[in-house]
Amino acid sequence: MLAALMLPGVSLAAEPTTFEVSGWIPYWGAELGVQSILPNLDKFTEVNPFVYTVKQDGSLFLNSPIDSGPWASLRAKAKEMNVRYIPAITWANADAMDAIFRDEAKRIEHMRAIAREVYARGFDGIDIDYEGKYARTKDYFSLFLKDLQEAIGYDKWVMCTIEARTPLDSRYSSTESIPKDIEYANDFKEINKYCDRVRVMAYDQGRIDLKLNDANAHPYAPVADPLWVEKVIRLAAEEIDKSKLIIGVPTYGYEYDMFMALDGSGEMQYSRLWSFNPGYVTETATKLGLTPTRNSAGELFLTYPASQSLDIAIPLPSATRVMSWSDAEAIRAKAELAKQLGVAGISVFKIDGGQDPALWNVLAGYTGGKPATPLKEPGSVQGVSSGSKPAIQIPARNLVTGTTGEDVRTLQKLLNVYGFTVAPQGPGSPGNETLRFGAATRAALIRFQQAHSIKPAAGYFGPLTRAVFKSL
Repeated sequence: MLAALMLPGVSLAAEPTTFEVSGWIPYWGAELGVQSILPNLDKFTEVNPFVYTVKQDGSLFLNSPIDSGPWASLRAKAKEMNVRYIPAITWANADAMDAIFRDEAKRIEHMRAIAREVYARGFDGIDIDYEGKYARTKDYFSLFLKDLQEAIGYDKWVMCTIEARTPLDSRYSSTESIPKDIEYANDFKEINKYCDRVRVMAYDQGRIDLKLNDANAHPYAPVADPLWVEKVIRLAAEEIDKSKLIIGVPTYGYEYDMFMALDGSGEMQYSRLWSFNPGYVTETATKLGLTPTRNSAGELFLTYPASQSLDIAIPLPSATRVMSWSDAEAIRAKAELAKQLGVAGISVFKIDGGQDPALWNVLAGYTGGKPATPLKEPGSVQGVSSGSKPAIQIPARNLVTGTTGEDVRTLQKLLNVYGFTVAPQGPGSPGNETLRFGAATRAALIRFQQAHSIKPAAGYFGPLTRAVFKSL
């Protein structure tokens, strides 16, 4: 996680009209995840199959057949219930991201590969989850988001999932110890421009917040303390519209060994061992005859001598084993925080059948069984209407074969979204609109004019055609 200065006093009072709840379903837990979410889909405004990764060359890799099996069942139910269906692409290869985004041709081709996938499969949008980037990649990543929003943002959602930033005064022990040359891998202002929603991964806190570490007695290594989450979201809200911000909430926990430093300093240290779903700790507690309690971070936790561990791997037999995890009540606290701060909602990571079964009762109290429409809403990046078609600005200039410019690209977008496709694939196709008014644009425009009784239907974009587009 990268850091930034926290500026207090951010006003986060007003709430979005609809409280949004989305959920990531990982491909490695697709069957159980879909099985558990299907009866509870009325509690979600969006679902995110966690299925795509990226190859070294920037091409997409599909980890699970998204057009069949459990994914097909999920999609059909989501469509029936008017729940957005937006798969996620995750990428964590910093070197590959830097190489692809710095090269304009490769960056554009990566964007087009995503656009082709979104339109070919009819998704409601795409979730970009590119983690661990270098700071030097920041500006090029912003250009990629700009390209993607321009390509598909007029009728598809561009969702962005980013790492949490802990304020610098909580990351470092003193003002003097804060490095002077800190750089960030995400440009929050640019992300705010080009992303329709920004999901902050407000989890995996551990021991990162020194102020909270000092304020809480050992053991203290939460997945996500609400006090830390609030700091993270208030910081993000300095540069990202609260109507776009989503709090990422976990359904899992971590196990640690806690022990005194071996150097004799008397400092308590934590060694993170592994993550787990709630079922694992329930089994552990039962076998050891222990009862979980709720810690100062609002999570359930369990402690016992590491020497009693049921796992054969015991790095330090003299250590204390610490297990802290996010159950339904911990998730409720994050949902309440989202409402208090006036942000758009929460995103649940992850739904794989291993989450606390009480989660569904908690979520039922927030969406009210009224999912948000899959269509883009007024006030999004490109200004999309609440009707069935996007409110793209109608070109003011007259256009004819041979004309070039951004208004030609806009005309192609209009023709594509109204069903008069310029090209089924390649230049001019949805997501690949171009700057040149060629034969394919003219043919599509003629079809539009014929369908709307514009005479003559000559493939010339002038006052008569402009007036028809404005009336739609």
